[in-house]
Amino acid sequence: MEYKKELKMRVWSQKKYYHKARLGNLDTKHLGARLLKLHCQSAKSIIDLGCGEGSRLGFVSEVRESSTGLVGVDISPTAIKLAQKAWPEISFKQADLDKLSFYSESFDLVYSAFVLEHLSNPEQMLSEAIRITKSGGRLLLIAPNFGSPNRQSPPFKGSRIRKLSIGFFKDFFSKDASELFWNKVTPIIEESGVHSDWDTTVEPYLGSLIHFLKRNGLVIEEASSCWSEELSNSNLGQKLFKVLGKLGVYPFWMWGPHLVVVVKK
Repeated sequence: MEYKKELKMRVWSQKKYYHKARLGNLDTKHLGARLLKLHCQSAKSIIDLGCGEGSRLGFVSEVRESSTGLVGVDISPTAIKLAQKAWPEISFKQADLDKLSFYSESFDLVYSAFVLEHLSNPEQMLSEAIRITKSGGRLLLIAPNFGSPNRQSPPFKGSRIRKLSIGFFKDFFSKDASELFWNKVTPIIEESGVHSDWDTTVEPYLGSLIHFLKRNGLVIEEASSCWSEELSNSNLGQKLFKVLGKLGVYPFWMWGPHLVVVVKK
């Protein structure tokens, strides 16, 4: 089911949504932020897909000491207005990420942070992201790893045990699937309050994302599920998965809280 229009009108139009998101964007110690800092310094042209209120591009402009070649795209007019006001020297554009107007191979670095989980058709967005990445350029993706067998998004209503068992099976026997097959969920839409990840529509998973990117001819340079970001109050089972994951045991190394991928075209 398509929730984009309703989310755009009732959730992504609220300024407080972006004020809250900005707090997460300021975490420069996160692996995704550190990789963005590393790769943005050598890239002449950079685009943020789902830029929100623009603070990530603001961070990039400070690192590079220049706003030249920076572009931000978001579906929300509210987000773009906030971004333009805060960083008038950066180019921001309102657009649907499924249908980008940029020429193929336009950017040295294409990145998207905490956006995939809000899309109705992540394959289409990823195809567009790959298309506008220059040959030899990089694509950096960051998202909550909600699709991992041991995790779920706030709107998830299924059986956690069933998800764990099926997901574990798929990690070993579905490596050649031609689609992402991310679990779809019904977002919790309330205008009275903004809650973290209630607007999730699909549950991204590092394992299937890696296979998808490889099938599209991209070279995986870095992939992590960010076990270091795991909450300290996690249950015993999660702590066991963390130990196995940090040891690099398959498939548990892909079961951490966030997915971070850097690929080269």
